[in-house]
Amino acid sequence: MGLKKKEYLLRKTESGQIGWTLGLWFVLFLGILLCALIQVEAFRASSQYMEDALAASNLAAAVIDVEEYGISHRLRISSPEEAYARYQNAVAGNLNLNAQWECGNKGLISGPVHVENFTVYNVSGSEVDVRSFGGDGTAAGWHGILGQEKAPNGKVVENTGVYSEISYQVRGLFGLNIMARKGNLADITRD
Repeated sequence: MGLKKKEYLLRKTESGQIGWTLGLWFVLFLGILLCALIQVEAFRASSQYMEDALAASNLAAAVIDVEEYGISHRLRISSPEEAYARYQNAVAGNLNLNAQWECGNKGLISGPVHVENFTVYNVSGSEVDVRSFGGDGTAAGWHGILGQEKAPNGKVVENTGVYSEISYQVRGLFGLNIMARKGNLADITRD
């Protein structure tokens, strides 16, 4: 048997084919990078929007007892339940939420907003009186020591204040939905 020796010739490539292939990969890489940058910027805008709304809502809830301040010069939020109700109204107004707690601007918030935590810290001397409301509205209270009591975001409580945390969905590119959480501590000081 005579086996013929087959020779495989190298495929001749034109110089333009390599250039086109590299160019195509470069354009694809730039497209992916552009999509990622747009997504990061959308998340950043949503985060800043929510942080401003939380700060304003916390300040709306942080109403001190003026009579107590006039008598003892202590900053105290007299009714945490009323502060929580004011907070809920302020969040709904600041974020333009409807009755189902959904935002009309689906670009920044794509799902309903949930209050995960609302906590009132009343500082009196070296003691901190804490009243916390969970996402389902259940209340819990305890006493802590000034300098040792921390808000859920890790900041040490030094003054009377309000901490709140909300969760919401953010719509990304290509139908990607991400659950986000944002928390904020607002201190009340004499200055």
